[in-house]
Amino acid sequence: MSDTPSKRALSRREAIKALGVGGAAAIAVDPLLAQGPAQSSAHRVDVVIVGAGFAGMMAARSLIRSGKKVVVLEARNRVGGRAKPAMLAGHPIDGGAMWVGPTQTRLLETIKEYGLHTRPQFLKGKNILEVNGKRVTADGETAGWEAATQAECDRVTAELDRLSAQVVLEAPWTTPQAETLDRLTVEEWLKANTKDKIVLRYFESATRALFTADPYQMSFLYFLFYLRSGDNFNALYGFDENSAQAFLVNESMHQVAVKVAAKLGDAIRLETPVTAIAQDGAGVTVVSGKGEWRGDYAIVAVPLPLSVRMTYTPPLPSHRDALAQHMPMGSVIKYWVAYEKPFWRERGLNGLLGSDEPPSNLVAADTTPAAGVPGFLTAFIDAAGALEWSGRPMEERKKMIVDRIVSFLGPEAANPIDYEDQDWPSDPWSRGCFGASMGPGVMTTLGKIIREPHGRIHWAGSETSTRWMGYIDGAIRSGERAAAEILANYKPK
Repeated sequence: MSDTPSKRALSRREAIKALGVGGAAAIAVDPLLAQGPAQSSAHRVDVVIVGAGFAGMMAARSLIRSGKKVVVLEARNRVGGRAKPAMLAGHPIDGGAMWVGPTQTRLLETIKEYGLHTRPQFLKGKNILEVNGKRVTADGETAGWEAATQAECDRVTAELDRLSAQVVLEAPWTTPQAETLDRLTVEEWLKANTKDKIVLRYFESATRALFTADPYQMSFLYFLFYLRSGDNFNALYGFDENSAQAFLVNESMHQVAVKVAAKLGDAIRLETPVTAIAQDGAGVTVVSGKGEWRGDYAIVAVPLPLSVRMTYTPPLPSHRDALAQHMPMGSVIKYWVAYEKPFWRERGLNGLLGSDEPPSNLVAADTTPAAGVPGFLTAFIDAAGALEWSGRPMEERKKMIVDRIVSFLGPEAANPIDYEDQDWPSDPWSRGCFGASMGPGVMTTLGKIIREPHGRIHWAGSETSTRWMGYIDGAIRSGERAAAEILANYKPK
C-alpha cells in the first residue's frame, strides 16, 4: 500500500518546495542550508535512521556490521527512547523501561554482550492485593481468594491463553474469526465471559496495567495478539521467575542503551529532530533544523503515532496515516519512592502492592538496589488515571502516591527520603508509554501495513514487532528486522 516514488530524482529546490511551509521554514533558519543549493549539500550516508531508541540503534548496529554507513538522528538530548535515566536518593534508576523476562532473549543477549548484569525481582514474602474493596495479604497475586473465585480466575486465564494461542503472530488479521474478535472490545469480552465481580475487576485492572489503556478502548483481537507476542497472560502480568518482570538490570536499563550507543560513536546525532523526509528514485533526503542527510534508504524508528508528524514527500499512503490515528499511545506516569531501608521486608512483605482502584493498579513493587539499601518502591499511574494526573505538579502526585502507600503499609511509609516520577504523556517525543494499542476494527482493516515499507522508507519500533511487542526486546527485534529488509534488497543509486 505504499506510493511509488517518482523515477526522476527531485532537485533540491523541488524537494524543499514539496515539503511545504513547515519544512521550508525549518530549513530557512538553518545557517548550513541558508547558503543555498550551490554552496551546500546534504551529508551522504547509505541509510538514515530516525530515532535513537533501541530499535533505531540496533538497526544501525546491524547495518554498520554489514559495511553500511549510517547516521542516527535523535530529537532528544539522550539515547534510549522510552528507556530513560533518572536518579533517586543518589542511585541510578529507570524512568522508563526497567524489567526483563527469561524469554526476552534478544534483550538478555544484549545485556550480557555489553558486560551488564541482572538480578531477580525481589519476591520473598507476602504481597497485598486489593480487589473489589477487599484487601488480602498472601503468597501469590490471587492467593487468599475464595476457592470459587480462584477457580473462575484460573478458568478465564486459561481461556485467554487458549484463544491467544490461535493468533497468527506474523499476520494476526488472518487468525480464525479475526473480524469477530476485532470488533469486540476487551471490556465486552470480559463481561460476557465472567459474572464474578472480583474476577472481572481483576482482569480490567490487569488490562490497564499491561496496556496503560482502558479495556473499553481496545480490540480484543489486538489484546490476544499482545498476549501471544509475550507468551501468555501470566508471563505478561505475573511477578515470578517466568514473567516479564523477572529481572532488573543492576546498572539500569538505560545503561544498556548507553553501551550500545557508545559502539555507534558519532553515527548518532542528538538534539536533531527530523521535520521531513523526501524520497525519489535515487534515494531519500531527511531534513532537520541542523541539516540534511541523503541516503539510499531510511528507517523511521519512533513511536508509530509520532511517525506521521513529519512531512513526507510523496505523502504517506492514507492507510498508514489512518493506522497512526487509530493506534494511540498508552498513558502512564511512572513513580519511585525511596525510604531509608526496605522496612516492609522486616514484616515478611515483598513490597508488591496491587489494587483495582484507580489511579494506580500496581501500587508498588520492591526495586531496592542490589546492596539492599535504600528501600525503593516503584509503580505506575495508568490509563485514565495518568491523563488525570499528567501535567499536574509533581508534589501533588507525590502526596497522592505516598498517602496510597501509607494506606497499605502504615505510617512508616509516610516519610520517604526521596521521590521521582516520569510523566510520559507530557513527553513531547513519546506522548505516552508503554506502547500504542489498536482500537476495535483496526487490526483487520489496517494492521497488515504496520511493517510495510513506503518506497525506500522502512519502519521499526517496538509496536512493529511480532515478538514481545511493546517491550525493549521487541524494539531490538524490530530494528534488526528493518535492517535485514534493507540489506536483502539493497539497491544503491
